[in-house]
Amino acid sequence: MTWLPPADDVLRVTLLGTGIPNAQINAFGTSTLIEAGEERILIDCGRGTVIRLSQLGLGVGHVDRIFLSHYHSDHFAGLFDMAMTGTIRQKFGGRNGPLHVHGPPGIERIAEGAWIATGPDRDIRVADNEIDAEHMRIIPHEYAEGVVYDRGGLVIRAIEVDHGDFIDIAYGFRVEYAGRVFVHSHDTRYNENLIAQAHGADVFVHEVAAARPEVQEAMPAVKLVMEHHASPAEVGRVFAQTRPKLALLTHLVLLKPDPVSINEVMQELAAEYDGTVMVAEDLLSIEIGRNISVIPFHRGAKPDGGL
Repeated sequence: MTWLPPADDVLRVTLLGTGIPNAQINAFGTSTLIEAGEERILIDCGRGTVIRLSQLGLGVGHVDRIFLSHYHSDHFAGLFDMAMTGTIRQKFGGRNGPLHVHGPPGIERIAEGAWIATGPDRDIRVADNEIDAEHMRIIPHEYAEGVVYDRGGLVIRAIEVDHGDFIDIAYGFRVEYAGRVFVHSHDTRYNENLIAQAHGADVFVHEVAAARPEVQEAMPAVKLVMEHHASPAEVGRVFAQTRPKLALLTHLVLLKPDPVSINEVMQELAAEYDGTVMVAEDLLSIEIGRNISVIPFHRGAKPDGGL
């Protein structure tokens, strides 16, 4: 499989992972690849990000830098794999310098911990003259709400969202390139700040969670999870107020027992929003140009991604 860069005036978004903390073979941890001109950015780096990049035929070195939305494991557990695998001087690795990672307050702790945790692997590979030790280093960059990246015509804005009372800071993102706009809520409850900054989006991806009322009443743990996310009706109201050209659901938290079906989610959402809504899946690419093209992953590609 040959992964070609997008056309000069096209913003390409590939949803590498659309899952939740539960380990699922078809929905890895949250991760989104942004490609625009010469820029290649990863937003979040959940479990299995390296594998998903490989399935596209891309080495880890294809990514210039990473932005983390918040510090739940399903959004950054793949970071250490990126740091280690990227140093290897083969096509599946190929990073020629340290890994730049941007995050809310706390990113320095992650960078320091990663350097310690990856030490044994680094020592062996340096002794074998296999890698440059400094290429395994994570360079931390702390960010706040506003423009967090502006290069080559690609502008990324962090949007402060609300992921629950005890999560100090979490962010969604607005990505702009060549007049195209992509917005990803990442993990949040219904949030007016997100709505205000999502107007004009060509494509808007929003998380969703659902549980039956009787389950929430009987199980405090389920109710607690729901208090960290947006319900289908709330997501419908978000889309109704922002009117994107294309809306997608991701990070579907359908809580047991007796989980709500995707059809029921869509029915509840449709009561609030009359536009087109898709359910995202891993490796789905969206090319935003004069038109919007949604491109499912070609599963007939070589299992090793051709690397």
